[in-house]
Amino acid sequence: MLREFKKGDIFFNYGCLPRTWEDPTYVHPDAEGCRGDNDPVDVCEIGLRIVNTGGIRPVKILGILCMIDEGEADWKVVAVDAEDKWAPFLNDIDDVEKLLPGTLSAIREWFRTYKIPDGKPPNVFGLDEKFMNKQYALEIIKECNHAWKDLITGEKERNLDKHDPVVRSLVRKLSKSNLVDLNPWDDEDESPSF
Repeated sequence: MLREFKKGDIFFNYGCLPRTWEDPTYVHPDAEGCRGDNDPVDVCEIGLRIVNTGGIRPVKILGILCMIDEGEADWKVVAVDAEDKWAPFLNDIDDVEKLLPGTLSAIREWFRTYKIPDGKPPNVFGLDEKFMNKQYALEIIKECNHAWKDLITGEKERNLDKHDPVVRSLVRKLSKSNLVDLNPWDDEDESPSF
């Protein structure tokens, strides 16, 4: 089901990275003590093309923001469509601020306030509200890709004894879904490219 925001439209393309999972049993050291939000990693694509709902585009990763949404870590990757006219000039998060001033602040403020029309408080952010660079973003993506592999192969479920019953139930439900059919790796060491 498509999601609508009472706040109104987003000025960037909003989607997710396939084959990633923000593990609700894992607390990243920079996430203010919050667990993952049980979703794929979100992507804010800042190119000029409007991507149709459900569209898939190759992107260049530029950076990442750690949003804390109702007590859960909800990473927001900033990327640009690899075929966008800005793509050759945007290689890291500092390039966005330099060449497209105000874009990062607008992204942060949209996410800070988008739930206020629903009667919820503003969202907060980890890492002093800073967008982290491309290298940091790639590490988060890599962690979330490994978490996804552990989920779909059943490895995550086999190691749930130390977690509370709600988290165990959530992970078991996900690991038994049709996500297993999406595992493209025969070799344990093979990794996807982004």
